[in-house]
Amino acid sequence: MRRCFIFILLLPALPFQCCIAWICPSLQPFATTTLISRKNSPSTILAISHAPYISGVEHPKERRPANVDVAIPDADAATESSTYLIHEGRAINMIKRCVAIEGLSVSDGWTPQATEAFSLAVEAVVRANPILTGQLIEEKTSPWPWAQPSTLRVIPDVFPPESHSFLTIVNPPADLASPALVMHEEVNKGSSAKELFRHVHSHISPCLLGPAEFSYDQIKNASPLFEAKIMDFGDGYAAYSIKMSHAIGDGTTFFHIIKQISAYMNGHEPQPINWDNPLKTTHELYPETFSKQDYDRSYGGPFGWGLLKNIRTLGKRKCEYMLLSKDKIAKKKQELHKSVENAQISSNDVIMSVICEMCGSSDIFAFDRSVRGIKDGVDKSDAGNFFWEIPFERDKGAANPSVIRNILTSETGAYYDTDEVPIMPFLNGRVGRITSLASITQKTTFPGSKVICQFPSASFISDLPLDVAVIFRFDEEHFGIMHNFRKVNQSPLLSEIVA
Repeated sequence: MRRCFIFILLLPALPFQCCIAWICPSLQPFATTTLISRKNSPSTILAISHAPYISGVEHPKERRPANVDVAIPDADAATESSTYLIHEGRAINMIKRCVAIEGLSVSDGWTPQATEAFSLAVEAVVRANPILTGQLIEEKTSPWPWAQPSTLRVIPDVFPPESHSFLTIVNPPADLASPALVMHEEVNKGSSAKELFRHVHSHISPCLLGPAEFSYDQIKNASPLFEAKIMDFGDGYAAYSIKMSHAIGDGTTFFHIIKQISAYMNGHEPQPINWDNPLKTTHELYPETFSKQDYDRSYGGPFGWGLLKNIRTLGKRKCEYMLLSKDKIAKKKQELHKSVENAQISSNDVIMSVICEMCGSSDIFAFDRSVRGIKDGVDKSDAGNFFWEIPFERDKGAANPSVIRNILTSETGAYYDTDEVPIMPFLNGRVGRITSLASITQKTTFPGSKVICQFPSASFISDLPLDVAVIFRFDEEHFGIMHNFRKVNQSPLLSEIVA
């Protein structure tokens, strides 16, 4: 009851990102876990131990004993010079209600040396990016939740790598079949990737992907902002997950961290990540074309009222999934490319168009667009939440990928002009979100190993009070879609590309 009361109280401040339901808790992981002991990590992985940090970054030399408790600093005692300023604008309420970014990969050709390399690479990346060792805090000027003036900061070194392990080894449950068995049976039966997908979705992901954790939870619980898990089946197959707080960065930031881990594992010095772009503290997560009216409709009272109306649909929503054939999508793109307006469309444009055609319970969808290389002063290597949420008319994007492409290539990067965002879809609760997590964790590889599939965290998609769809790359031959639409339409375009 208290959770629902807080939810209703905060509705005027809730953004699209908030819909990730902290109304109903997700399933808890059921595997037995043990922390990896750094004493057992050999220094013979030369590619990593010879270059465990990125040059030019100061790292603490004193190592604390592993059994020493870490003292959590008082947020009031933190000074501006000792913290990372995350944000001090309107986006604070949005960032607080963003779910952590998390995904897993299943790899073949895995060895104990690969696990050791993964462990050392995770530690190297944490040391190279001290913000990952920090605690998220909110500095408030008022105790009331609707008060805007506040700042988000990260206090670094609250979880120093000398005494805190960022990697957890997960022991496979005795009744959990290795992906090797599923792959072997799949080959013998001549079946599709659907069996592997079901195995990863139903059995492996609950071991490695935890319940949805919001930035709000990380502030409240003073929990770490970064973690990794690995489960080695001992037969050449392993599954591993990586998780990062959305407060410190978006999907592009997460991708940079994954690339650093992979670079260390393969004996390369990674490109450094810039955490100090001053624009990230004031960058707002909506298009620059938005007026106050557009903002209030999209993130204020109308949107909150629509969410309240949708709470009654929670019991009717389920997480559904499907696999799409890359070959069929490629053929469809070739067909569409014959038209001038579709000359530049991508696979992601086609999939988003399918989602628009499928959904019958939203009139507006919003998707995230990175502003790196678009907004002045924001470079592609800059970390932070540098994206815009772009709302557009769902029915215009249905079976018409060029609409998506035109938004991405427009000068303003927006669909609606100033003061044109309609109010009724928000009041009626007919707004939704599309998120793309195409291929992030697949970049984490070790020489001799190969990622056979990826899977995103789905704990935030079940029991949500609005429509959400997630696009991801499952394997070399398939994309995947997960959604919770309360009404699904027939989609002719989907029938052409479904696996």
